[in-house]
Amino acid sequence: MRRTRRISEVVVRVAVTALLGGVTYLITNLTDQPEIWKITLSVFIAGATLIVQQLADFERRLDDGLTGFNDTTRLISRLDTSPVGSGEVTRLARNVAALEPGRPDLLYTFVRAEVRRLANLMDDLRGNHADYPGEDRDWLLGLARCAGASIDAASTSVDRDFWGTDPGRHYVTAQEQAVSRGVRVRRLLILGTPADLDAGVEELRAWQRSLGFEIRVLVLSTLESWEQREAVKNFVVFDRAISYETIPADGDPSRVYQTMLTVGERVDEHVRRFESWWERGE
Repeated sequence: MRRTRRISEVVVRVAVTALLGGVTYLITNLTDQPEIWKITLSVFIAGATLIVQQLADFERRLDDGLTGFNDTTRLISRLDTSPVGSGEVTRLARNVAALEPGRPDLLYTFVRAEVRRLANLMDDLRGNHADYPGEDRDWLLGLARCAGASIDAASTSVDRDFWGTDPGRHYVTAQEQAVSRGVRVRRLLILGTPADLDAGVEELRAWQRSLGFEIRVLVLSTLESWEQREAVKNFVVFDRAISYETIPADGDPSRVYQTMLTVGERVDEHVRRFESWWERGE
């Protein structure tokens, strides 16, 4: 597309130059000038016209380049003053630019998709809310690894099988590392009935306590009806600043269909709810 447009511009310039040269020759021919002057003046006018067009094109390109340069400069300046910093963003841009041609097309498609996914996440977080279809364990692990003060988790019985999985083990490791940094890790196990407090739950509680986590148990039937509707949703609040919440399909905690990452009022709501439930837990 760009090459075709460039060829069209060249054709137009040549046509304009030839037209002005021809018009000049006709005018000088009417004044009965010597042939050498007719040709010389026609060539001069045509050449001048071509030079002017070239200079105008050069100025336009220079302006476009300066505009792009200024935009880039302003962006880098904003990154330097951003709380996030520019280091990792610059590293990402440098590594993307370093991907040389000749690699498999699938690689470039995958890279574009990953960059687009990250860009979409940044766009969503500007609005303090991000959604993911299904359960995004990368968010969970990343937040656990970044937490600096507290990790408060409300876990339903659906989590019982999670701890033995590979993501579960990575999550526990991330929380252990958080404890070693001085992070307070609290987990509230929400059970359906007192009978659910079986040997498996006791074993889970003892194991996680041995890792430095604070564990309490809350029976669902002790909650108000409106609280019970909320208690089927697993949520984790990191540093009382970001909430990670999984929403089950049709109220069935065994079927997660969406993950929400939130900042702001929703986090405050989860903090209040967790503290209230924690006080009532055993």
